[in-house]
Amino acid sequence: MSKIKIFFICSGLGVINRGYESFTRECFDALKTDDRIDAYLYKGGGANAANEKALFNLPRFCTTAKLLGKLFSIEGYTIEQFTFCLSLIPHLILKKPQVVLVSDFILSTYLWHLRRFLNLKYKILFSNGAPNGPPFHRCDHVQQLLPIYYEMAIKGGTPASMMSIVPYGIELPKVSLNTDLKISLRSSLGIPANALVILSVGAINDHHKRMSYLIKEFAKIQVSNAFLVILGQMEETSPQIIELAKALLPNNNFMIKSVPYEAIQAYYQCADVFVLASLNEGFGRVFLEALSFGLPVITHDAPIFHQVMGKKGYYLNLINENELSNFITLEKLKTISSSAERMERIDYTREVYGWKVLQEKYVTMIEKTANS
Repeated sequence: MSKIKIFFICSGLGVINRGYESFTRECFDALKTDDRIDAYLYKGGGANAANEKALFNLPRFCTTAKLLGKLFSIEGYTIEQFTFCLSLIPHLILKKPQVVLVSDFILSTYLWHLRRFLNLKYKILFSNGAPNGPPFHRCDHVQQLLPIYYEMAIKGGTPASMMSIVPYGIELPKVSLNTDLKISLRSSLGIPANALVILSVGAINDHHKRMSYLIKEFAKIQVSNAFLVILGQMEETSPQIIELAKALLPNNNFMIKSVPYEAIQAYYQCADVFVLASLNEGFGRVFLEALSFGLPVITHDAPIFHQVMGKKGYYLNLINENELSNFITLEKLKTISSSAERMERIDYTREVYGWKVLQEKYVTMIEKTANS
């Protein structure tokens, strides 16, 4: 049986850090050695490697993309997707993939029209991480990350045969619960050795990630040695969020910065608790990252988050003021941060979201797409 040639594509990979980028990177790495798959990765930046190529594009935050966006009244993100797609055309023509896996809806739409215009034969596997739809008119198969999205699509008229319920996978890190290692890591990262470290990872904004809410709640926590770490992509409103932290946290017990994706693991390793203040997410890949390090995860009480973490998460009504600050006490954190609790969260992540567990599901989904 011949291998299925598949393109994994993501214009932001190598440029910014979102769930789309880390998923595409890890999915390619997990499947590229499968003897049923002939895998190629096309990304927006970074070094080239075997079956892996960075394509020219105008990244969404670059000056040229912003200027063109203003000129044509479109977002820089659209400019990025369009220029990336143009660079992808020669590879589509020469390599003739059978399947293209894509998470970005705009790019998926371009590929749909491009296929018809150039009379190409590839099938589009849309990984619905936002989520989008229904309906799904411009792809051949949809990866629904959770049952809730599958059920919504069925109600919207999408046939079951067009979808697969396959969650994001995660590359499991090497985790140590050694206290000396944690202290050493904190020293190297500029974090106080004996602090209660609360970590949040996500774009540094208010409209979605609600970082100002987190800062305001953190300011009320009755724990003298608490230290807040916020890691994520800087956006236009990020300076205001940093200024708010300076105003409300005069003891300078916080850190807000962007770091490369591969550097984030050290911060997970030395944190005590993870918090995401979003009221909604397509999936919340950062939950898997935090759980894979055994961290207790505190988030909003939303059905989507329950489907991702089950009983391993701590769910609050984060619409309310004081909800988070009242929950985070030394007594509570001792209860939810024991070594036994941490190991249970690590085991859960490996058994439900490890790539070794999910690999067969991904290959089956790719085969369904190729044969659709």
